[in-house]
Amino acid sequence: MAKKDQKAAIVGVIAAAAAAAPAAEQLDLMPAMRPSLTDSQVERVEAAIKADRRGRPPGAQNKATREMLEFVRKLCGDPLERRFRYAMHTPETLAIELGCSKLEAFDRLDRMWSELARYFYAQMAQVDGLGNAVTPRLTMVFPGQSAPAIGPDGSVRAPWLYIEQTQENQPLAEPALDVSHSDVSHGEDK
Repeated sequence: MAKKDQKAAIVGVIAAAAAAAPAAEQLDLMPAMRPSLTDSQVERVEAAIKADRRGRPPGAQNKATREMLEFVRKLCGDPLERRFRYAMHTPETLAIELGCSKLEAFDRLDRMWSELARYFYAQMAQVDGLGNAVTPRLTMVFPGQSAPAIGPDGSVRAPWLYIEQTQENQPLAEPALDVSHSDVSHGEDK
């Protein structure tokens, strides 16, 4: 039997075995530990896990802080309430009560009103003239680079002319006249 015939016989046996055998089944390596859940059961389990969070809920104060704040409120009053009481003044009545000018009283009231306004209104984003949000940006300006150079006649000059002109106008350093660099000045018979 030739090698070709042997190869053909082997390929034929493998093909016949593959056609006769059922498709192989891929089994899970680890069997399921519990039966599969329905969607509503999955939602209930996830909600229970979130509700079973250990510790204080977000934003809660510890007991010592809460008791100290209650004590200070009973002893001195609520600072927010006191601010609102002072905010009910007019500049004239606050000036009389504080013994200051109406302008100083108005400045203090204006600052107090602006600080109390955040309890009623959220901070607004900056907008341009069309009402679109303006993103903050950083602009760096290097002197002589981005600003146009103005010529003597008032016209805008090209940057290469401006740079050339500044290079022409640079002063030359003059050597000091009291120092001589000749051979005699370095000798011993000065």
